[in-house]
Amino acid sequence: MKKFSLIVEGKKFLPNPELLKKYASFIIPLYLDRTLSCDKRLIDEYLEMSRTTQFEKNKSVVSDLEILALKNLYSNPLSQVGYLQIKADIANKCKKLEVFLRKYFTAIKFD
Repeated sequence: MKKFSLIVEGKKFLPNPELLKKYASFIIPLYLDRTLSCDKRLIDEYLEMSRTTQFEKNKSVVSDLEILALKNLYSNPLSQVGYLQIKADIANKCKKLEVFLRKYFTAIKFD
């Protein structure tokens, strides 16, 4: 008697949330000061998750706003390919991030 006729092992890729959060943290301020636009709900969720009482609980959770921030640079940061692109960019001194942020830093007018 066969116990199993077909065994399917689904593999789910989970990128390192610490790395994604650190990378997104450079772009998040642009959403907070409304330089980049997004749904207000995403900002509220991010701020709630970042409160000191919630921080430890949400250490391994990537918020929708952080994903949106990374999507400015990569088509799908939570896929294996997208995550490898982020790692390669970090190894290459974050060139994509620097190019993305440069236009916002040069737009700042000093009084």
